[in-house]
Amino acid sequence: MQVVQFGQKLNQPIVLCLGYFGCMHNGHVDLLNAAKRRAAQCGAQIALFTFDNNHLKVLGKDAKVIYTFEERLEIYEQLHIDYVLAQHFDARFAATCGADFADMLRIYDLKGIVCGFDYSCGSDRLDADGLRKIMQDVCPVDIVSAVLWNGSKISTTLVRNLLGQNMLLQANALLSQPYFVCGTVAHGRHVGSALGFPTANVRVDSEKFLPQGVYGGRVDVGGTTYKCIVNIGNCPTFDVDAVTVEVHIIDFVGDLYGSRLKIALTKYLRPICKFADAESLSKQLLNDKNEVVDD
Repeated sequence: MQVVQFGQKLNQPIVLCLGYFGCMHNGHVDLLNAAKRRAAQCGAQIALFTFDNNHLKVLGKDAKVIYTFEERLEIYEQLHIDYVLAQHFDARFAATCGADFADMLRIYDLKGIVCGFDYSCGSDRLDADGLRKIMQDVCPVDIVSAVLWNGSKISTTLVRNLLGQNMLLQANALLSQPYFVCGTVAHGRHVGSALGFPTANVRVDSEKFLPQGVYGGRVDVGGTTYKCIVNIGNCPTFDVDAVTVEVHIIDFVGDLYGSRLKIALTKYLRPICKFADAESLSKQLLNDKNEVVDD
């Protein structure tokens, strides 16, 4: 997979997926599969347009992203996308109208465009049908229908809401892979080690949405996958208000400082609680560990 700046020419015919693709939920995967079918018919490769920053923040919305750009690139590659056309969203790009955006697409050897039924682009919110009319002299525009879950359209907002409500299993069922967190291991307070549960303190991007709670998960270290307990939130037992991501990797022994970890959350265990003392917390952590190991 190659990541190129939007507007940079490619020497390949492409079928282009249009959207933001903030989490690659089942609706996004359905769209991608439609693009793959068209690409197979005309010998083209798959390209995906996205923003490389939090466009919601630029628009003045106080919303964090489910996945950072770096995390999304990992997902795109695993889904066998050939090219990512990355655009930095800023005030200047936000002022671009839909027709002008469509004109920017003409530099590519387009064999098809695929977008969702509710897709819109440009400052004037040009819709999918409008885009199809503008591009009819260039290539087909396939408009993909909604994919539903319990009668609701699957969307990035729906996934974020499910995660925020600790409905992890439901959120994961809508994603191309279980929700994950990436970050670099840094020195922490070393409280876990004193309790018999050493943890890796993982620093994540400040723009990332984090569902708070205690989770079971898995993490890959040096090619080996380990089960783990993940605490996302504060530490009220020790009067720590800062939100942190701390991971106890079961049966792992070694030094992870400076390492980048990808932690997949697979099960919601419980909310974060304040315990009477360290001994009570240690007993609960043992219960958490047993639940994760037996899962």
